[in-house]
Amino acid sequence: MPSYHKTDWRVRLETWMVHNAPRVTIMTIWIVSQIVYFIYNLITIGNASNLVFARSIMGHSLLVSRSAANLINLNCGIILFTVCRNIITYLRRTILNRAIPFDSNIDFHICVGWAIVFWTYIHVCGHYVNYLNIANSISFKVTPMFIAWQTGPGATGQIMVVILFLMVTSAMNNVRRKYFEIFWFTHHLFVIFFGGILMHGSFCFIKADDVPNAVDRCRGGPQFWKFWVGSAVVYLIERMVREYRGRQITYISKVVQHPSKVVEVQIKKPSCKPLPGQYCFICCPEIALYEWHPFTLTSSPYEDFISMHIRVSGDWTTAFAKRLGCQFDKGDEQNSRVTSLPFVMIDGPYGTASEDSFKHEVAVLVAAGIGVTPFASILKTIWYRINHPTEQIRLRKVYFIWICRDKAAFEWFQDLLAVLEEESIDGFLEIHTYLTGGLKLEDVNNIMINDQAGQKDAITRLKSPTYFGRPNWDQLFRGWCADHSGSDVGVFLCGPLALANVVSAHCTKYSDGSADGVRFFFDKENF
Repeated sequence: MPSYHKTDWRVRLETWMVHNAPRVTIMTIWIVSQIVYFIYNLITIGNASNLVFARSIMGHSLLVSRSAANLINLNCGIILFTVCRNIITYLRRTILNRAIPFDSNIDFHICVGWAIVFWTYIHVCGHYVNYLNIANSISFKVTPMFIAWQTGPGATGQIMVVILFLMVTSAMNNVRRKYFEIFWFTHHLFVIFFGGILMHGSFCFIKADDVPNAVDRCRGGPQFWKFWVGSAVVYLIERMVREYRGRQITYISKVVQHPSKVVEVQIKKPSCKPLPGQYCFICCPEIALYEWHPFTLTSSPYEDFISMHIRVSGDWTTAFAKRLGCQFDKGDEQNSRVTSLPFVMIDGPYGTASEDSFKHEVAVLVAAGIGVTPFASILKTIWYRINHPTEQIRLRKVYFIWICRDKAAFEWFQDLLAVLEEESIDGFLEIHTYLTGGLKLEDVNNIMINDQAGQKDAITRLKSPTYFGRPNWDQLFRGWCADHSGSDVGVFLCGPLALANVVSAHCTKYSDGSADGVRFFFDKENF
């Protein structure tokens, strides 16, 4: 009997490196560069011949506060690059994507944001010690709080700390998902934050030793613009491209209300040329002029429209669904008359990891709940390419795994899955549906009554059966190892982090670097 559970630590390490090496390498370089640059600043400022007097007054806290300030400048210069979606979408299609994990741009954005918070904390602590040392060294009476709150550098610093606090707290996962509008607007306070940094440095709080020219004394003052100007120009161009693209001709052609509070919106936009698995940002000016919300495209590039399946869960999606005439609650019926559909603006499309599913011979698509949306586009594209072959594709086998808590959710793409299953050539597509939520007694009775002698599943109306409970990942991976020896299998997931960790761990566990072994490559959608 062959062993599919490899225990050789070298195989485990090799597989782990394949999955994580680019991300770990980039993070290691970034962290090391932070430490090295901080030490470099400590040494440089500590040995600067024109800061002897300042060091005698403020001591080591001067070195710490000034060094931390330069790290804030550096990270503020980096962070804008991480949200330039057009550039990232382009770069992920190049050879650079093998070395740089562009799909992890949001994760890196968060890391850089926390670095700004950390160095701000160090900078503030250092300056409060500076204020105390200055107050103790001058003859006339002045308090550290006066310097901290009633001087230009102190006041601008306090304002920026408050802004940074609002930006960070509103970006927390729970707040961002439940109150996206708060997150959206407070995050755009970065403009004021960056402007505050420019003002903060221009006050020349730390002056060089006495020199004939007063301007020279502040030569080491404002440095932020040197770090920020490059990313600011790139980001400005990025926003201009988004604005131009969002103003292109767009109109809603069809609205379909699905169970479990999901609405399908079909949109006509000739200028939008998406690829399978991509996503767009949508804005409805009637609801909120400056709010853009990301949704995965569920349409295929072969269709003459783009579609999105939107789960109604927040203020904006609720208002948008009502404006489209959807009736999810009984009280909505009297307010559901719609004489015309609203005007919307579309920004995108942008690339995701799911685009790479066609690069493998075998693809495993794992979806949880509404996370099925990127794979709907991929499955549609597969159907079109099978029935209307214009180019040869590498993909030979697709496993589609859909995990839902509510049985009604399976109706979202029931017709699509039924067609794909019916026309699957040589078992090209294998569907696994899992129901993790409980069933009511009447649901159980209906399932028993409507079961068509085992020909079709009573829940999904598919030939493939619905399994109750969570997937047995060990059993699934062992089966894939047995059926696809010597193959590279791409595993793509759109779902919660806990599920991603489980699937990723199994990819590492069952990967085998030998000639006859199976290597699993894991990718997860990030928003």
